[in-house]
Amino acid sequence: MPPTDWPLVLGDDGSSSLSKIARQQDNSIVPLLVDIQSNSATTQSRVLSFLENLECLRFPRRPNGQKASAIRVSRERINAFQLRQYVALSYTCTASKSEDETAGLYHVQERVGQEFEPSRVRNSILGRIFNYMRTIYVDLLWIDQHGIIQDTNGCKRPKFDHEACIQKREGMEVMDLVYKFSNHPVGLLGRPITSAQELELLANLLQRKLTSGTGAYIQLSRNRNPEEAWTALEMLHRITKDDWWHRGWIFQENYKGGIKMNLLIKHSEKLEDLKRFYRRNMRSPYGSPIFGNIDGELCIRSVDFLEEATRLCLACRKAIVRHHIPSNPGMRERETAVERILQTVGKYTLVLKPSEPMTPRIVADIEKRQMKDHWDRLAITANCCQYSTRLNVRQLMQDNASLSLAMLALCLLNGEVLHNGCPANPRASEMTVSEFLIESLFDEFNSPSNQHSLTFNRSCRFFDVSLTNYGIETRGHMWKIHKIIDTCEWPPQGAWVKDLSGMLEPSQRKQLAYFARHLAMAGHTSLSKSVKEYLERDTGLARIPNSNLSFTDRYMHTMASEVANAIARASPLGLGCLWTPDECVGYKPYMAVFILEDGGTPSQTSDMSGESDESDDVEVFAFTASRPEDCSSEEYDSNDLDRHVSFEVEVEGVVGNTDGLIPQLRIRRWLPGLCFFSRVSRAHVVFSWPRDLESISP
Repeated sequence: MPPTDWPLVLGDDGSSSLSKIARQQDNSIVPLLVDIQSNSATTQSRVLSFLENLECLRFPRRPNGQKASAIRVSRERINAFQLRQYVALSYTCTASKSEDETAGLYHVQERVGQEFEPSRVRNSILGRIFNYMRTIYVDLLWIDQHGIIQDTNGCKRPKFDHEACIQKREGMEVMDLVYKFSNHPVGLLGRPITSAQELELLANLLQRKLTSGTGAYIQLSRNRNPEEAWTALEMLHRITKDDWWHRGWIFQENYKGGIKMNLLIKHSEKLEDLKRFYRRNMRSPYGSPIFGNIDGELCIRSVDFLEEATRLCLACRKAIVRHHIPSNPGMRERETAVERILQTVGKYTLVLKPSEPMTPRIVADIEKRQMKDHWDRLAITANCCQYSTRLNVRQLMQDNASLSLAMLALCLLNGEVLHNGCPANPRASEMTVSEFLIESLFDEFNSPSNQHSLTFNRSCRFFDVSLTNYGIETRGHMWKIHKIIDTCEWPPQGAWVKDLSGMLEPSQRKQLAYFARHLAMAGHTSLSKSVKEYLERDTGLARIPNSNLSFTDRYMHTMASEVANAIARASPLGLGCLWTPDECVGYKPYMAVFILEDGGTPSQTSDMSGESDESDDVEVFAFTASRPEDCSSEEYDSNDLDRHVSFEVEVEGVVGNTDGLIPQLRIRRWLPGLCFFSRVSRAHVVFSWPRDLESISP
């Protein structure tokens, strides 16, 4: 049992190491994860009727020239699936030092009836957002204080079945979609811009005058005084100290608002003319005017601010490394400021490698944010990462479960992939869960050249996951690669093709046509036929809008493009057939082709014949799985996404389950491939626990 000085219900243990959590829970980490799944995992089914009856406030109209002691604001219900011309407001409930806390000027219509009551929302908040709405000609506002039931009459029922509680829960569960659907999500920052110098620095930052280069070559601009960059860094440090950046639910609102989210920053009245001068004469790197035309406000796209702030920080970090003087306290302060700003507003496309998943960074960023109830982290993470499996928080709290382990279980149950083929990390037991996710989630994805890497990586997840004492059980197809083909001597132009039209590029169709011909000549008629049939289908798919294509068609096109490009690079290819642990010796047709960029593992390259472009007697295993998102219900939102994985694996052994013997696997590397199978059911497999996680005990 845990020591008596520990609380009955564990609170925020985000800073606790895995070994400490094991001691607190008096159990090993793996059984604890299995218990969390057994007791609290549930399929997400968010009620969409909340969005079909979204409660908004209508922009108040005052009689001309009249001032009122109370401004009346009426309610209006809309269907957010059909009408998205509304402002979704993101703000802090507590006032900053620069804000007036007074409330009561605006009287809002009650949910039932025609009576109006003073709003608890600060006058300054409603005044600013109505000023914004007046300028952009939008009449409807959604704000959580009035759009979600706040008063649950002190309900403390453990089943959460009080009508007001149910309505509040349903609203909270889909609140991320309110911001995603809105055409005008807006965040109100509290700290104002008060000086012309700050405004000029912000203008230069947003115009990308302080940095140059892209990717790994981002650096401070050589055309500007370096001191201007350091002064801009100090300004960013002040802006990102605003409470708005440090709230958990606001992180979700900004994340889901995406490219449509605008930030409003107040400025002093004396800066109005200068702001409008910048708007008329200056443009962002994307050609849009900076700062907007809202009286008294700077209007900045959130993604633009994140991008330029991140670029400046990365450039400053590089300059600090180049000129670092350990004994210089000013340099150390700048270094600290850079890292703090990046932790607050770092743009994932710039701070993450193309091969990395976003999940560890999202989990860590949410963990740093402030929230009234730490257990809300689970819901926020699930919404931002698009998780369809949720955990019952009340049950977890009653079970005295670890919040950090619940977060780890949530990630794994939703298909996040642990790189279990890596050597054990001796430091793992002293890591927090967020640190463990950064170190241990698979981070060697290789996205197709025509897709955004982080978007592709986001869908690289298992499905139908179950946590067991043996490992992470899932379903997919197992392949055994028996033959490696050397494409070095193949003609670079491919083969003649009668019809070049299709979704694939003409050069890609020629490469695949030659591949099909080679397979036929080598006697691999089944796979050759599949490739030819795919080329015929590709011609027809070109006439279908991309948005109407099925997940299968889109994914097959992506993989076919990758195989064609690999042939153009003269990369070796591996031919695979379906495999099961209890297979009998006998003929199985090849049904898949995999891209072996490095020629396979060292033990296989020696098998490649110098006299032939094919080699036999290799034994490489692969696991693939793909499934479209669950869109089975019109009433409920599963919060799912398309999923696909393709790994080279090591078969470590077999374990038994209700379906018989299933292979126990460890991941070797990412292994993209094009697979042809129809009406072949998925098989159960289990990915062993990472050795370091498995060994953590009290």
